[in-house]
Amino acid sequence: MTRFKIVLKIAILASLMASFTVSLAQSDTLVLEEILVTAKSASNLSKTNINGTTLQFENPHDGGAMFINKAGFGVEKRGNYGMEPVLRGFKYSQLNVLIDGGVNSTNACPNRMDPTISQVAPEEIEKIEVIKGPFSVRYGQTFGGIINIVNRKPDRSVGKSFSGAVEGGYQSNGGNIYTNLFTQLVAGKTDFSLNFGYKDYGNYKSGSGQEIASSFNRLGYAMKLGYQFSADQRLQITWRQSMAKDVLYAGLPMDADKDNSSILSLDYAVNNVSPLLKSFKLKAYGSYVDHEMSNTRRPAYAAVHAVSPVNATVFGGRTEFGLQTGGANMLFAGIDFKHIGKDGVRNRLVFKNTCTGATFDPPKAFIDKTWQDSNQDDLGIFLENKRDINENMVWTLGIRSDVNMYGINDPDAGFLEQYNNEIKPDDHIDISATTSITWFLPKNLNVYFALARSTRAPELSELFINHLSIGMDAYEYIGNPDLKSEVNYQFDIRMEKKLGKVGFFGDVYYAYITDYITAVVDETIPRIYTPCNDPKFTKQFRNADEVFLTGFEAGFNWEIMPALQYDLVVSYVYGQNISWDEPLAEITPLTAATSLTYTHNKLKAEIHGRVVDAQNRVSGSFNESKTPGFAVFDLYANYNFFSKLDIAIGVKNLFNKNYVEHLSRAYKAMDIQSLYFEPGRSINVSLKYRF
Repeated sequence: MTRFKIVLKIAILASLMASFTVSLAQSDTLVLEEILVTAKSASNLSKTNINGTTLQFENPHDGGAMFINKAGFGVEKRGNYGMEPVLRGFKYSQLNVLIDGGVNSTNACPNRMDPTISQVAPEEIEKIEVIKGPFSVRYGQTFGGIINIVNRKPDRSVGKSFSGAVEGGYQSNGGNIYTNLFTQLVAGKTDFSLNFGYKDYGNYKSGSGQEIASSFNRLGYAMKLGYQFSADQRLQITWRQSMAKDVLYAGLPMDADKDNSSILSLDYAVNNVSPLLKSFKLKAYGSYVDHEMSNTRRPAYAAVHAVSPVNATVFGGRTEFGLQTGGANMLFAGIDFKHIGKDGVRNRLVFKNTCTGATFDPPKAFIDKTWQDSNQDDLGIFLENKRDINENMVWTLGIRSDVNMYGINDPDAGFLEQYNNEIKPDDHIDISATTSITWFLPKNLNVYFALARSTRAPELSELFINHLSIGMDAYEYIGNPDLKSEVNYQFDIRMEKKLGKVGFFGDVYYAYITDYITAVVDETIPRIYTPCNDPKFTKQFRNADEVFLTGFEAGFNWEIMPALQYDLVVSYVYGQNISWDEPLAEITPLTAATSLTYTHNKLKAEIHGRVVDAQNRVSGSFNESKTPGFAVFDLYANYNFFSKLDIAIGVKNLFNKNYVEHLSRAYKAMDIQSLYFEPGRSINVSLKYRF
């Protein structure tokens, strides 16, 4: 069957489904860069918002660090820059990370020094929307959850043609400095905004006083130009660049000399076109990542000079129609497309054979094909219907189909030989579906139930990586072009109850996954680089028949008095590889987060604590280490002077605890072998002036 016929059948199926769907409820508010906006609060039960003011208060230094205090999340740390969120045990491409409601980017580095989330500065974020689970089909192939980073755009409500804010700060542990400028101009129907930030971070010290390799330097900016045709119609173009350099990654074999990303996007949206067509949205985007890493600062540099310039290109778009097919129903129908291309090499200049001790004069030069000029295309079509069954019940039903197609344009000779000189990955035709019901019951009791079948096609590293150490262990990894798509069958039940000034919630989920993509030692594939070292063999990506992930989040908040609030949330994840009869690797331990917040007039102060249990359920197949539990506390305070000036003081790791997060990679290929300890006590001071 040709690809055209496959796409045509999907389009016909979607058209038939649309013709049978007669309904639509509340109209979708025209907001270009949000995932779920509904007239009712049903989305509150399926979605978690991380407010930008909360981020500014906590002052995270990195995109991944924004999630460390959030329920259900862990953070994988390879360096102090480019950290990456893990949600309920799902990570990497199992999470659909979006910028402004549909812009996609990707990592160029095989070791993920540069995940999508690193390409946005926390200071420019208005909020983060999180859907825990695969319970929306509108925003691309989603396997374990959606993270949508909504960035600031011009605010016409301020009533001034020119306004903005400038801020700067200092952190004692590492001698870190950071600055940020946001400014906007509104002239008639045209508006423009600029966000510019700079950070210079040094090596920090752990609670025991050990200096941790963690420095980085980052400069970035984002510009948005918009034209507001009317209250219901807007056009916007966004240009964003991030430029990092001299980034130390103690948990990886190399450091980043540079990491430059550029993202261009165009958005158009219109509301209330006709009684049937309530909304229309169009988005197009492109991103390019230029990344270079080397071992210049590593002990191995004496024997081998290794430099790896790599790049990643993503372009695509989406279009969506919001159709009011009845008085109580709304249908969202659309199509999206994404192209990912990755290329680059590792250049090695070998002065000494570390296995035999032989030296070379002149040195020998080698070129290792990293990505083998590979690419992936994903064409998706979706329908998602929202229906008000009555004033207390909302029902959502969605279905999407994705066609993923792959190519490898410059395969390595050894990789070709491994697969019998014929590499033709099959097209992956994946069907995902979800349904959910939200009840607003009497006595302030709300219940949410969701069920989904979601899919994830293999990513390029799982298909085509060629003998590189990209895992937590010491093995070389090789891709497998014959991988199947993962399939996740997941349900989620959430309940919320309000009793006076105390609110309770509980959320339980279970995900049964077939064809889970992992890696297995293959003793028929020898190690290629430094073959005298252990381990002697290579890990190949394979599908495990059955795994599952289950867990819960639960907590309460108590308004002790109008100015004083207490919050507590506990989360737990349990992952098991049924086929291998062992725990899944890199699972966040049992975690409790608690805070006491005081807000009065111009003062806001908070003490925040996180208590993390030991993680003793570890994967032997990945040589995963057990980690001890810990408790760490932070103190924040912000005071507003004269309505325009904010002074913030914070003390992170108040009691100077020496601790390790379970998902942090241990030191790798460094002079000193160590766990990757977190920063000890740090005093942070910042000023922010609004104009």
